[in-house]
Amino acid sequence: MTEEQIPVPYCGDPPMTAARLVQRDPEGGFPALFADRRVFWSFNTRVAIRAACDLLGLQAGDEVLAPAYNCGSEVDPLINAGLAVRLYPVEKDLRADPAGIEPLITSRTRAIYVTHYFGMIQPELAALRVLCDRRGLRLIEDCALSLLSGANPAEGRTGDVAVFCFYKFVPVLQGGALVVNAPDLAAYTPFSQPAPRKTVAKTLVRAGLANVLGPARAQGIMRALRRPQPADAPDPADTDQLEDMPGHYYFDPALRGTRISAFAARPLQAFSVQGAIAARRANWQEYRDLLDGMADVRLLMPDLTPETCPLNMPVMVAGRDRVARALQARGISVTPWWAGFNRNLDWHGQTGAIALKDGVLSLPLHQFLGTAHLHHIVGQLRQVLSSA
Repeated sequence: MTEEQIPVPYCGDPPMTAARLVQRDPEGGFPALFADRRVFWSFNTRVAIRAACDLLGLQAGDEVLAPAYNCGSEVDPLINAGLAVRLYPVEKDLRADPAGIEPLITSRTRAIYVTHYFGMIQPELAALRVLCDRRGLRLIEDCALSLLSGANPAEGRTGDVAVFCFYKFVPVLQGGALVVNAPDLAAYTPFSQPAPRKTVAKTLVRAGLANVLGPARAQGIMRALRRPQPADAPDPADTDQLEDMPGHYYFDPALRGTRISAFAARPLQAFSVQGAIAARRANWQEYRDLLDGMADVRLLMPDLTPETCPLNMPVMVAGRDRVARALQARGISVTPWWAGFNRNLDWHGQTGAIALKDGVLSLPLHQFLGTAHLHHIVGQLRQVLSSA
């Protein structure tokens, strides 16, 4: 089933198709974003983050300051490397504030980890670079959610290293990248192991189901095989009772050093970068108009700068997990964004980030959705909220 054949009621993720193994975008597709840069292609972003720890010379016991608003999966490779991860606060404005980060630096601190959320480039990124240079720290730039943002898409030029993710933006089998910016860092290839065969095979089976049965039916089958979603999270004030993040979010040491699969590397050449940016920005604007003034919905990113390519449409809603389950049951691939907490982190005092992790609902706006899909999604959201 092609994107054009997806019926309007289905508002899920676009399927992988075999045709993309041979298709080529005239402008080079996504790999062209990294022309003339020191880039290494990893099986996924977590593998790239783990390799970055070694490349930066970080040692067990070294401290890394990371944002409290995190998925948990991106910091787990740091923990796997033996690093002490200390959280810095992130509130609902999503800013990594140098003034709030600097007092947390200790004699053990060796790096600062910064995340660009939902496609929005951190406004204080230059100031963070200055802070790191002044204090002799490395800067790790997480561009997994901002691949297509910036004056030159695939920015990630400020950190000593930057990591990227592809499957969040196009339907490919995993795929990540590690870009090395600091001239003093070695340029050896950190991904010498082949992509894991079992993981590749499982993903291809899921893709085959989507193509044979249709995306909606395949999604229903896969959801039925998963464990049930947890109920709404406990009181954010009680950090000892926070729900653990899904088990597959934790870093698998067996993946360390694995390179990108051919089922990601080749299809990446088939997708139009500019087409994706234009469609995502147009879908965001459509959502903005449809959600304007809707009761019980707060836009987490109320404005879109000219250089922002949104990953999704994040909104804050009460009873987020209930709303997500209800919409998923109606065939809409919303996500209770970053639900669950990495059990190896100290969450005490991070009330702002906890509120975000418990309240953000991600609405899909990828380039394979059209206006009719967005109207359907918002209509269903309105119904679910009114039935609370």
